[in-house]
Amino acid sequence: MNPNQDVIARMYDSQSQKEWDRMDRHRTEFAVTLKAMAEYLPKPPARILDCGGGPGRYAIELTRQGYQVTLFDLSAEELSLARIKAQEAGVDLEAYLQGSATDLSGFAPGSFDIVLLMGPLYHLLELEQRQRAVIEARRVLKPGGMLLATFITRYSGHRYAAREEADWILRDEPASQELLETGRLPPRPSREGGFVAYMAHPTEAAPLIWENGLELVTLLGVEGLVSMIEDQVNAQEGELWERWVELNYHLSSDPALHAGVEHLLAVAVRPRWQAVLRQLADRLAQAGLGFTVVGGTSAALQGVWLPVRDLDLEMDIPSVYRFQELFSAQAVLPVGWREDEKYRSHYGRFDFDGVVVEVMADLQWRQGENWIPVATRNHRQVEVEGASVSVSWLEEETLAYLRRGRLERAAQCLSRCDPQRMSRLVYQQLMKDR
Repeated sequence: MNPNQDVIARMYDSQSQKEWDRMDRHRTEFAVTLKAMAEYLPKPPARILDCGGGPGRYAIELTRQGYQVTLFDLSAEELSLARIKAQEAGVDLEAYLQGSATDLSGFAPGSFDIVLLMGPLYHLLELEQRQRAVIEARRVLKPGGMLLATFITRYSGHRYAAREEADWILRDEPASQELLETGRLPPRPSREGGFVAYMAHPTEAAPLIWENGLELVTLLGVEGLVSMIEDQVNAQEGELWERWVELNYHLSSDPALHAGVEHLLAVAVRPRWQAVLRQLADRLAQAGLGFTVVGGTSAALQGVWLPVRDLDLEMDIPSVYRFQELFSAQAVLPVGWREDEKYRSHYGRFDFDGVVVEVMADLQWRQGENWIPVATRNHRQVEVEGASVSVSWLEEETLAYLRRGRLERAAQCLSRCDPQRMSRLVYQQLMKDR
């Protein structure tokens, strides 16, 4: 529960038309965000939850494009205005529902192909609340579904003050300092309008996405180059306007701009592979087959920010052939003994709803003229979609990346490794190589 929820609802109730007009005042933000949607969202028809969508600027535009949109917001007045605007536009939204982004219990798991969280994170002062909003959005997304989440950036309040009311940093010095240090602009009785905000440092966006079970696809500064200096650009039409939109969209992914824009847009996906791994874990447990997740998937399950391209499962020899029997319909390359210049093993490749699963047993790595067994020696349990799954030690995976010369990937893993465990494995490897 957000203790400031009533304050925020009253604020938006009192300015619903102003919120609708905001996208006319900030045409670049609206245009760049629509270009991102066109590039990253699945094509219509698809079901969208516009969570915190206010008066429905995006909901109405996306409905016009053929999407099925449910508008969900704290403010009753914003929702009422959205109904009027949708009627004027000649479109029908699926529903207009009132509620909080931290509680989406009215929606079943996996109800939507897309969730827009483009507003609620502005007003959740505590990290736990922002995490809850992302977790709830993930829950109602289908596996493979897309999340678009926006953040107000840390320095936008001071940049606005520099343009509109430069004396603010002295007139309300405590608020100015708190905003710089913590990103928080809590409610104060003396503040007109009761504005409550959390302004995120650009480095906070990726952790909020990755650490709550989603994969970050890209992070965009939606005002591009023209943040706070947009008036002339926003007055343009025709080819000149389109050229500025293209330029700002092209530059929106440049991290050099991200501290100097007003809004960041995170594009993320609920990974389909997690649901597939959960289903496999259940089915293999029923069949009495053990397995260990290895490779990049193992690293991702232990907190390394890696997009997973396929699932690598290590099994014993009888189990890998039993896997072939259980899932012969999904086999792309049936299990068999295979060898190339670097590796050999009992190996097969399968396709589960677009997720590639590779299974292997008795994996060996060529070192000169010799074949060296590289089966996982150590493993631990992690949770995936509520199921307990065995994964190789992250420290073992890091050493494997080092042996293969994948130094960038090894560096990504090292920060998550246990120092003592890593030192012990390195020492054992040195002793073996002597």
